[in-house]
Amino acid sequence: MLAFEISNLRVICALAFTLSTFAGQATVIIGGDILNGNFNAGSADGDTTDDNFQSTPNWVNVGGATTMQATRTNLPSLDGSRNAVLSLSGDRVFGSELGLNGYTISAGDTYDVQFEWRDAFNWNDNLDNVAITLFTTDDDTITGNATPLVVDLSGLSTANNTYETVDHDGIYTATANEAGKRLFLTFQGQPGEGSDNNGFARFDNLTLEVTQAIPEPSAALLICLAGISLMGRRR
Repeated sequence: MLAFEISNLRVICALAFTLSTFAGQATVIIGGDILNGNFNAGSADGDTTDDNFQSTPNWVNVGGATTMQATRTNLPSLDGSRNAVLSLSGDRVFGSELGLNGYTISAGDTYDVQFEWRDAFNWNDNLDNVAITLFTTDDDTITGNATPLVVDLSGLSTANNTYETVDHDGIYTATANEAGKRLFLTFQGQPGEGSDNNGFARFDNLTLEVTQAIPEPSAALLICLAGISLMGRRR
């Protein structure tokens, strides 16, 4: 009987330490010079004005050709630097593998995104958005069959020809079903219903942060102590 009770107590304590969690400190996955979140790296093609995807480190075009224009230096963002060119045509989709070895999802991961963007030629301020998508795939490659986790929209432009800052916390919290899979990110222009799909926008200074859920020892200890107390009463 004693061995059985000790075994049960072990199970209770294990569950307590699993379930008793709190949010840790946020870690930057993309941002600034990390994985070219500021889009300033590049110019490998020798063009100081614009770069295509081939010469834009850490970003791939999952919607079309690698020779398509990716960044430009005109219409500078708030920090006066190079920025990404968005279109509504669907053939310019910026994708990130989140580094050479990628990022592996853990249950309880909570993701935040921040970026700057502005409308440009033919963008419909009443219809069009910038869309950030977090997703997994069936083969842990960015080109595999995708399962979207969340599509986060910028919201409509509120200031014509002006950069706006988007700061969205907690856009998604990972479940046990996604744990162990690689995370991927894309962003693109998303036309609204009735848009002519010929608009452009600019995008810069993307930050993706993750806050991992980590065990709260004190809470788990209290649950274990409660289990010990209950065992004592039963005996």
